[in-house]
Amino acid sequence: MNSKKFLALISVAVGLSFSFNAYAAKEIKISSNNTAYSDADVQKLAATAVGMGVKEPVSLNSGNGVVTVSGSSATKCAFKVGNGDTPQIQGVSCK
Repeated sequence: MNSKKFLALISVAVGLSFSFNAYAAKEIKISSNNTAYSDADVQKLAATAVGMGVKEPVSLNSGNGVVTVSGSSATKCAFKVGNGDTPQIQGVSCK
């Protein structure tokens, strides 16, 4: 492979990594949250739910080892997270 093709491939890879990081860093709007999780953990759960169809702003409601994430759409996600200070995701169900 010549050096021009190699540099072009490196440039494309770097560009894609920057665009992915910019997308991944989007902060999800939270309207309410009764979990004991850190802001970073709440954002991860919310981002997953938004990716599954929940519309922002989202609400997180915790109880009996399950966090339910709902928003302005009919879609709701239930995360089985166990008990503790950090979510240990054991399953996800979105309807």
